[in-house]
Amino acid sequence: MAAVDFEKGEKTMAFLKSHRLPPSPQNYTLAYIALFDSGSPIGRAIQEIVDEGYRIKQEEVDTIFDRHGGAAIYGLTDKAQGERAAHLRHQTIKLGELASSAADATGAFARELSEEADHFTGDSANTLSIVGRMIEQSQQAQGRLTEAMQEVKELREELEAARNDAHRDELTGLANRRAIEAYLAELAEKGAPRVIALCDIDKFKSVNDRYGHGVGDRVIKLVAKTLEDICRPHFVGRWGGEEFIFVMSDADAEAGIKLLDHARHELAKKEFKLRETDEPMGLISFSGGVALAVGGEDANAATLKLADEALYRAKSEGRNRILAA
Repeated sequence: MAAVDFEKGEKTMAFLKSHRLPPSPQNYTLAYIALFDSGSPIGRAIQEIVDEGYRIKQEEVDTIFDRHGGAAIYGLTDKAQGERAAHLRHQTIKLGELASSAADATGAFARELSEEADHFTGDSANTLSIVGRMIEQSQQAQGRLTEAMQEVKELREELEAARNDAHRDELTGLANRRAIEAYLAELAEKGAPRVIALCDIDKFKSVNDRYGHGVGDRVIKLVAKTLEDICRPHFVGRWGGEEFIFVMSDADAEAGIKLLDHARHELAKKEFKLRETDEPMGLISFSGGVALAVGGEDANAATLKLADEALYRAKSEGRNRILAA
């Protein structure tokens, strides 16, 4: 844990240095949130500036700090997680209340009909009165049930959206590690052969070191979009950092290599420039290792290891290439 904390501290200080900000407690806090809680209001406000390749200025930091409550932002990550959990609990409780309300309305209507039947005399005027009240009560009950069902539908959609968010990488919109592992487990359970590839952006550390994390994030998003566009409808996810995973439910590893090579060539055609200076960054490329998995869960782990070894060879042999395990 200490090593992880130290690494985060180094990344935070590097962010401040790249944006030429003094390492004050306020600046350090906002830099930390920008890097490790980018989905929070503060994180989004910072990303809107740095995503375009611009340095964030001290006056912008001060404005964001003041707008979001100053010292109250400390511990924001834990608070955000707690708020999401509380929101989901509230939705669950509300669903129960709506179902109970609908049942109560139906039961009350049945009792009222029974009482009306007991007072039925056969008189035409009385009959019309009873029928009129029955229609009115029926319409009211229908209205309440329709409203309840609409709320149930909306809550279900919110819950589904929250579930999708939990399985999506926030920066790229690709499947995250949790979704990737679930998908691989599903394929393993079916026993279907699958081509698995690990891809890594070449010389990404030098991009971050030279241009800052804002530009680095733009590069990650560019590579993610290229892989997603070219490899569709096959599965693409963000494995972590600058690394991606490609999964094809097929036994043809050569076809997987050809598809990734196509994505690599398409990426090489894109001109990536710094928005602040219009300076071209040169070639953006990635390397990949491809392996075939056949069997259950054990095959996934073994194949990922083989793909990683092939990726390492691709890097050591000059980068910007896709190799089979």
